[in-house]
Amino acid sequence: DYDDSDDPRDIELSSLTAIFPEIQQVRPDDRYTIALDIPVTPSKAVVVFFPAPEAQTQENAVANIVNGPNPGQVDSHELAHLPSLHLEVTFGPEYPAEQPPKVTLTTSPPWLPAETLRKLEDDAPRLWEEMGRDMVGFTYVDHVQQSADDVFGLVGGGGGLEVDPQHKIAILDYDIKARQAAFDKETFDCGVCLDPKKGAVCHRMLDCGHVFCVECLKDCYNKAIEEGDLAAVRCLEPSCAKEREKAGDSGKKRKRPRTYISPSELLQIPLEPAMVKRYVTLKYKNELESDKNTIYCPRSWCNGAARSKKHKKPEGLELAEASDDEEDGETEESNVGPDGKPKPYKEDRLAICEDCSFAFCSRCLQSWHGEFFLCVPPNRKKELTAEELASAEYIRLHSTPCPTCAVPAQKTHGCNHMICFRCNTHFCYLCSAWLDPQNPYRHFNVQPNGKVTSCYNRLWELEGGDGEGVGYGFDEGWRGDAPLVEIEEETDDEGDAQGAVPVDNQIPAAPEPPREEEAAPRGGLVAGQVDVAREGPLVLRIAANQPA
Repeated sequence: DYDDSDDPRDIELSSLTAIFPEIQQVRPDDRYTIALDIPVTPSKAVVVFFPAPEAQTQENAVANIVNGPNPGQVDSHELAHLPSLHLEVTFGPEYPAEQPPKVTLTTSPPWLPAETLRKLEDDAPRLWEEMGRDMVGFTYVDHVQQSADDVFGLVGGGGGLEVDPQHKIAILDYDIKARQAAFDKETFDCGVCLDPKKGAVCHRMLDCGHVFCVECLKDCYNKAIEEGDLAAVRCLEPSCAKEREKAGDSGKKRKRPRTYISPSELLQIPLEPAMVKRYVTLKYKNELESDKNTIYCPRSWCNGAARSKKHKKPEGLELAEASDDEEDGETEESNVGPDGKPKPYKEDRLAICEDCSFAFCSRCLQSWHGEFFLCVPPNRKKELTAEELASAEYIRLHSTPCPTCAVPAQKTHGCNHMICFRCNTHFCYLCSAWLDPQNPYRHFNVQPNGKVTSCYNRLWELEGGDGEGVGYGFDEGWRGDAPLVEIEEETDDEGDAQGAVPVDNQIPAAPEPPREEEAAPRGGLVAGQVDVAREGPLVLRIAANQPA
């Protein structure tokens, strides 16, 4: 009981302190100025989204308040706790009879609009007048608390709230700490030992929400990881996996629910980093071994796995998760081209080891030779069909690989100076040697040091093409079906051709369509004709062992 001589401010401060024990005195020399932090905990979780700076216009802000968050805004979070409102109240000497309390409201970070804060501050004199200029401290605090339930009217019909993105980290961090503080005060029954435990010594599973005490979780998970039983590193509730799979069984295409525990959650429990590292290593190894398409490095001292989009090598203590398309494989739409027709199958044979970075072919397990090189898997050399054997033999006999990219090249007509269509390398068709682009024909002539190569005077060898029928249909170049001129042969003592010249300047007659009975086994020559290769514009070479 108070007499009439008691100051009414002391009576109100006593009542407020009994109701709100967390009230603090702002200044030691001013007992009538108090401070109180009012938590902003909406009755329903609020979707807070942080738009990009260039998208923050006044029109967008009004639309977001009325209609809720835009579905296109990906940077959104559902929060149950927002930064508290700091209230300072000063009861002046003329309060409550002649003067209302002086109120100041702030937030840290300043996520509330200044207009909202001013409106709340103006509510104090209004309530003081409505109360008949009586003590209004508790009534005002209760008014602010009720306004905080719906975030001061800032949440629109869609349940969304727009906040400046510069306050994102502070707001998210406050929500995490507030959730943890509320969790620590509660009491839970551990699902393993069945004993009631305070939340401070418990852990709530991030994916499913089941609660277990930290001691039981550490015992179970440490034992499972030590023994390599990674399937046991999951929620310890027996029916959890089935319930989550049943809950996600809606729609035509669904993602398989994740049942394993992430390494970051194991660290939060907390498990030792060395144990979490072993868990990450074993899980990555099990994923590779369970996939029959995994390719391993052919180096005997390495045996590391090749880089894969489906199974990415862990970085540190985190598992690298593949996207949905990579986990499920290519979709039907990805296999269809713009014209609606199926895309041609393309095999990616280049493999790079994750451990030693060795580049090799995933088919033949040899060092990388280029995508246009025909190779055979080691275990399939005896299983090739007759057609595959014939193709490989034909390419071996009638093509020359580019010395840079190893693409097989087959000459159809012309000289032996070749230019690779893939890498534009100049090379010799006879010996696959690199040629100088500035003077490629030096290779076929006498070198500056007086020496000659094995391709000396062989520029026009195989002018009609290398292979059966490759020389037909060209306007230029030698035709195997054209009658040859009469030539005289000069040989040395060893019988090698020294050269030949045309007789009476005769030229090949006009070509006629070849007949089947005159088709030649190679190069288009018929019996009795002489195989001629032109070394230069006026020089012909004749093999000495041809019939007269």
